[in-house]
Amino acid sequence: MWGLLLVIFGVWNGVSAAYVKCSGESIHQCFPGRGDVDEIPGNAEELRQLCSYLRNTVSCLESLKDDCFFDNYDQKGMDLLDDFVRSVCEEGSRLHTEIANNMACLKEVIRHDGEFCGSVDCLYTALKVNCFLAQVSNTCGNEAKDAAIEVMDRTGFLRDDCPASLHVEIEEILEILVTEMQEDIYVNDVLNLLFSGFF
Repeated sequence: MWGLLLVIFGVWNGVSAAYVKCSGESIHQCFPGRGDVDEIPGNAEELRQLCSYLRNTVSCLESLKDDCFFDNYDQKGMDLLDDFVRSVCEEGSRLHTEIANNMACLKEVIRHDGEFCGSVDCLYTALKVNCFLAQVSNTCGNEAKDAAIEVMDRTGFLRDDCPASLHVEIEEILEILVTEMQEDIYVNDVLNLLFSGFF
């Protein structure tokens, strides 16, 4: 999903974590279906529609703050979001101009992000899994670690992020990291089980 929407939904997560006094329905009205709004604008009209959607969402959330939220409402986050949307959507601003000049290319790259960055996604997931397995091993012992590895294997936990086509590349990157970090790489056990099912 395009960065603008990630930002607005990131702030939404902060806002929604606040203690809410009114119904969720009131808040969700700020996030209507986008209809014709393309989440990755490719031309000036699509950018205009997205900006209209973002402005309406920010305005709606602001209008609910007094009635719907207690003191822990994230005003700083909303101010940052409002400033961000304004700078992206204000014609003539530097950021708006840069986005407008490059949005067709940006849209193409974002649409094919999985092809370009698949190994990064796999590596990120593999490192998180390795951190988890290291903690399990250190805290609970090797038997618990082995059980966790088997659960990950049987559920195909890494299958979406780490397809077989990335096997060699990820193994090479992990070997470099092992040398640099001087840590055990438990995730190799999971990856080997995962990849062995494909070959």
